[in-house]
Amino acid sequence: MPVPKLCFFDMDKTLIAGNSGVSFMRYARKHRRTSRWKELKALMDYLRYRFDVLDMSKAYRASLQLLIGVRVEELARFCEEWFEEEIRKLIYPEAHDFVREHLARGDRVTIISNATTYAVEPLAHYLEIPHILATRLEVLDGAFTGNYIEPLCFRYGKIFWAEKLAAQLQAVLEESTFYTDSITDLPLLERVKNPRVINPDPKLRALAKRRGWPIQYFKMGDGKGRESRAK
Repeated sequence: MPVPKLCFFDMDKTLIAGNSGVSFMRYARKHRRTSRWKELKALMDYLRYRFDVLDMSKAYRASLQLLIGVRVEELARFCEEWFEEEIRKLIYPEAHDFVREHLARGDRVTIISNATTYAVEPLAHYLEIPHILATRLEVLDGAFTGNYIEPLCFRYGKIFWAEKLAAQLQAVLEESTFYTDSITDLPLLERVKNPRVINPDPKLRALAKRRGWPIQYFKMGDGKGRESRAK
């Protein structure tokens, strides 16, 4: 039996234009689920994240205080509504094309994201992506406790969850493909056979050029993004 090939897609700035965390907080404020200050804090955290200076664990725990006591089904329903109203229109057409190509080849396509599983599931369902690796939230008696299950699906945590999936599917992580925009994903980029850099942040763009990794620029609309490779 042939060994299955894994293909990982990051979510923000790779499958969708923009940051899902900021979008979610804006949507939550619009529906009076959070405050203006928490919305602004999410934006500031995103800017620190883009420059790789954010304490992700601390920021994540602070953001989850909003969910303490919220029922699982309530968040799942809210995320479905958020996806339909805000996220579906942000999917890069080219990213959708790449997903379909990998699925057609028989690859085991996976979204791997630091967002929560509840935020990722509607996108995965829409794109017909069968696997999700995302940050899992702790639940007690059907409600969220405000904690996440270690490790965060972030930086080396993505390797932890990717290795678990590879073992489950009897695949080889080192033979995989990974699409991402962020320098924080460097640990996983360095483990896979085919690193694919999409709309990179400045640090990742410079590194990709030095290493000769293909860089793709996705954009919204009908136009095709341009690809470049370091000479």
